[in-house]
Amino acid sequence: MTELAVTKASGQLVIELDEKLYPLDAIYGASYIFIDRCYLHLDRPAAGRISVQLRLKPGVERELDDLAGEFENELLGQAWRRLILDENRQLVEDVTTRALAGAAGPAGLDDLLAMDVDDDTAFEDPLGIAMSWEEKYKKKATEPTSGGEGPA
Repeated sequence: MTELAVTKASGQLVIELDEKLYPLDAIYGASYIFIDRCYLHLDRPAAGRISVQLRLKPGVERELDDLAGEFENELLGQAWRRLILDENRQLVEDVTTRALAGAAGPAGLDDLLAMDVDDDTAFEDPLGIAMSWEEKYKKKATEPTSGGEGPA
């Protein structure tokens, strides 16, 4: 038997697949794409073989032959995505780990937050960094003259 057999019978399409060529999760993925158009039934007729029965839902304007081609294309796409994921699994895991580690904050942040800090030294600002711009560069108030007259 070949790796793919397609038969039509009583308004349904039966596609029989070799599980060695098409992994089970690729078959599930392709089947999921078609649940809006078809009723699907997956079965295991023999060891290492999976059959997918597709029956059009009422109101869907499609031909069964077209549906077979679309399912086969989607099946190949799902198998290809799985192959790419398997080849790049380590890269995906590394990127995810770095992203989650960055979201947790810098290393040692928990130790820094747990430190007991005196209230006297917690808000000291010897360099004047916390001072606002207006406060730092405000104009000095001029002292009034003793004669009561303003500048001439």
